[in-house]
Order: sequence, then C-alpha cells, then structure tokens
Amino acid sequence: MNTKIATFIFTIVLFLSSCTNNTNKETMKTTQNQENKAMENTWESKYDKLTAFELPDNVMQLIGKEWMLITAGDSMSFNTMTASWGSLGYLWNRPAAFIFVRDTRYTYQFLQEEAGFTLSFFEEKYRKALGICGSKSGRDTDKVAEAGLTPLETPSGLMTFSEARMIIECEKMFVQKMNLDNFVASYQSKIIAEAYESDPATHDMFVAEIKAVWVKK
Repeated sequence: MNTKIATFIFTIVLFLSSCTNNTNKETMKTTQNQENKAMENTWESKYDKLTAFELPDNVMQLIGKEWMLITAGDSMSFNTMTASWGSLGYLWNRPAAFIFVRDTRYTYQFLQEEAGFTLSFFEEKYRKALGICGSKSGRDTDKVAEAGLTPLETPSGLMTFSEARMIIECEKMFVQKMNLDNFVASYQSKIIAEAYESDPATHDMFVAEIKAVWVKK
C-alpha cells in the first residue's frame, strides 16, 4: 500500500476513534448528570433541607432520650452504632456536632477513615432497632438487616437509613483521644466508675461541621 495512503487511513482511524471516545465520555457524563438529577428530585420530594439553626428538636431529648445512629462509610462498606452521648452546638464559627466513640467499636475505624458521617434520628417505634444496633457488632453480624433498617445514600454520598425521620450530615473538623486524667477531681472517680469500670476502652471525641439537616416530609 502507498505510504501516503496508509498514513491518511491511519489518521482517519485515529480521528474517528477520538470522536467515538469523546462521544462516549459525553454520553456517560450526560447519563451521570441525569442520574444525579433524578436522585436529587427523589430525595427532595421526601426530605426538607434545613440549616442547623432551624433544628426542630430539643437536643437533650433528641440525643439523651431518643438516641441516634452514628453511621460512617459508603454504599459499598459502612457501619452504624447507637449513641446516647453527644451534643450539637457552635464552634469555630460553624454549627457543630460532637460525638464520642470508643476505639473498640467497629464504627470507630470508619469514622477514622472517612471525611464525614451522619447522625440519624428515629420515631419511638424504632427503639428496638436502635437497641440492636447498639448491642451487636457489625464485625460479625448484619445488624442493619436484623434491625429491619434500609440503608440509604444521601446526595453527598454519606450513608443513613430510609426509616430515619431526621438526618444530620457532618464533616469532620477535629479528632482527639480523651485522657481520663483530665477529669476535674470532683468528677473523676464518679464518672470513671460509671462509664469505664465495666468497659475501660477510652473514647475519641469527633468534632464535625454540620453541613445539612434533612427532615422527612
């Protein structure tokens, strides 16, 4: 074959291949945008987005009495745990969530590895489900399935559950291991006896910015 003709044909093939690749990329991008838009529409049809300043609940009741699920990871791998210790407030000019997790909990490793996590709150009828998630480990059982909860991915890619009435999306700002020597003397022996005699594993404190509050419609 004539060298010039061969070069011309090769150039045409490269051009067509480039066009095809660009078309495929654009098609994939369009499809992804459509999927994201559909997810947003579905999500927004079920949840109202609030700011942290519009939080509709009493925090003491919300965490201390109703409990919450702390969930970290992604749709491929995540874990959740029940917590009744924590707080919501304002720090470093940002609305913030404060959670405390023992380093022996399976969820702890997800919290260490991931940039964000969710706090999920439920109606009283899910109390038994929260009990299961607080008493069993995700290391050796599918406690989410046992609790009858349905995993749900938020628009930002965090994990929660479709049964939750309110979801708070958080992004980590600060992590610190709690030193029991730092207790004020008048509280030290009392709190250590209450919280650490039966389980000496210490807590890490996670401080996170509240990015969004979602309330089921």
